[in-house]
Amino acid sequence: MDEDTTAPTPGYGSATDAFADQLVAELPKLVRLATRLVRDADQAEDCAQETIVGAWRRRDQLRDAAALSAWLRRSLVNRVIDRSRVHREELDIDAVEADWRDDHYSVAPERVLERAELRDELEDALARLPVIYRVPVVLHDVVGWTAAEIGRAMDAGLPATKQRLRRGRMMLVSALAEGDERRLASLAQPLRCWRARRHVSAYLDGELDAGTRSVVEAHLETCPTCPPLYAGLVGVKASLGGLRDPDTVVEEAIAGRIRQQLDAEPGRDLHERPPGASVHAASR
Repeated sequence: MDEDTTAPTPGYGSATDAFADQLVAELPKLVRLATRLVRDADQAEDCAQETIVGAWRRRDQLRDAAALSAWLRRSLVNRVIDRSRVHREELDIDAVEADWRDDHYSVAPERVLERAELRDELEDALARLPVIYRVPVVLHDVVGWTAAEIGRAMDAGLPATKQRLRRGRMMLVSALAEGDERRLASLAQPLRCWRARRHVSAYLDGELDAGTRSVVEAHLETCPTCPPLYAGLVGVKASLGGLRDPDTVVEEAIAGRIRQQLDAEPGRDLHERPPGASVHAASR
């Protein structure tokens, strides 16, 4: 996916030094976001650093300094997507959705929640989601972005973004339940299971209108197979929220390396920095 090149920015001269400080100050947030999207810490750090350096190289395109954070986040998300490659352990959305369309398909929620509460198991399951489904789940349920913010970052419309979030959550529950062959006989329901299951993600987020919500709730009260799936979605979403870490500061050495990279960029006048200024100053 190509990076968005329409971005905000400061002018040249003495403002470039202040802009470099702004970029380095954004580094901790970018590293934390990248760490949520990719499991490899080194790759996360690389993505964050590349985003900062890329922004510096395109600083002449910036027009609104207030939009810097949003622009950097969008650029980072695109870098993560571009770096992702399909691997043999990724789940197949067609197969997962076919399971969820089957009225007889269900899971053991206690198994799903037990695995979701183990950080390694949850991260392993997330890693099995194709990136276009993993990114919306992580950004929404871990980082706390809205669907609209995710859509803008991924260059996707709101309906497509919500569909990716729904599918990602379904895939995550299925990944955590893998190996569970539980199949319960479905009762004859006024609302078929797949129709209800298509709405449970929006139901979870409180986005259904009153009529649809009532129908879904009535189905959940009587269906033998859908409540365990819904319980899995609720528990996994709560466990994802537990991945959020308190704000931390990126090690000064990382910020220092970024500062040195910016100082070494073509067109960068090293004499612009005020006498005695430290390469680490912006990280403090």
